[in-house]
Amino acid sequence: MELRKLILMATILLSSCIEQQSLLPTGTELLKNTDFSSSMDNVSPWIAVSSPGFNLGVSDTVFRSGSRSIFIKNTDIFNENSGNWTQVYNGSIPGPGQRVRLRAHLKGENIRLFTPNSNVFISLRFFPVQDSGGSLAGRFISSQQQIRVDGTFDWRPIELVVNSVPEDVESVAVFLVMGPRVTGKVYFDDVTLTVD
Repeated sequence: MELRKLILMATILLSSCIEQQSLLPTGTELLKNTDFSSSMDNVSPWIAVSSPGFNLGVSDTVFRSGSRSIFIKNTDIFNENSGNWTQVYNGSIPGPGQRVRLRAHLKGENIRLFTPNSNVFISLRFFPVQDSGGSLAGRFISSQQQIRVDGTFDWRPIELVVNSVPEDVESVAVFLVMGPRVTGKVYFDDVTLTVD
């Protein structure tokens, strides 16, 4: 009887150690090149995903920290496309239930929103897009409906908190987006994705 209790306690202790080892420490930064200044040649691993009508680029004159920022610009009020910058993280994934926080700073020049769903926003997508049970729930999170930006404004923070990382995650994609029917120019800088 005592041996059984001892084996049970050892199993519980071992399971808890294994579970704790898989959790990433609070404050762990998951993204690279968060201020777009790690190389003078490019902003890798950030990738511009341009749609017709959008101008995506790097600014050496407008930035919050480091020496550069990235921007998205659109002048066509009827443009139904969206422009975005993205980075995919596929390193050690936070464990299910861990909290992550996506933060960015943005600066706007003449931002105008032409529909109720138009916006500039940040978002996260967990891959695969379906968990092992076939559920899509909690695998795409966006600030699109939380904060609306317009006009001309100096650097302001925007953030998105995921209170519980879903199960079966292999990678995480961060998107910095100027959505459909938005005109103006938006700059992004100091983009971080940290374990909270």
